[in-house]
Amino acid sequence: MEFLFKVLLSITANISALLLAGYFDKDFIIMSDVEHIVPLAAFLALLNLIVRPALRLLFRPLIGITLGAFNVVISAAILYTVDIYSNSLTINGLWALVVGAHLVGLVITLIDYSSAVVYGSGEL
Repeated sequence: MEFLFKVLLSITANISALLLAGYFDKDFIIMSDVEHIVPLAAFLALLNLIVRPALRLLFRPLIGITLGAFNVVISAAILYTVDIYSNSLTINGLWALVVGAHLVGLVITLIDYSSAVVYGSGEL
């Protein structure tokens, strides 16, 4: 039940993060129709729930050396992967990718924090 809650929360939060990134940066182009954004957010949530922990484990030394700033690079790589495989999202330029990565990374951090508080796992 906890995993299902986290997936649904992640999809909803990713929709918000993608729409915010599209609103704040004109080079972050996203189709905001429901039939486009929900599968896009689900794919992003799947990558964030499965691939992101593996990348964080792999690059743990770099995350420590940069005091956590390398998490933005991981978020940018995941967002760029979504851009490559999706026709609903177009990211034109590095600045748009950085803005989107910051927003998505912030949302993922909030999801991790909220699920730790709700379920009392103590992991952050």
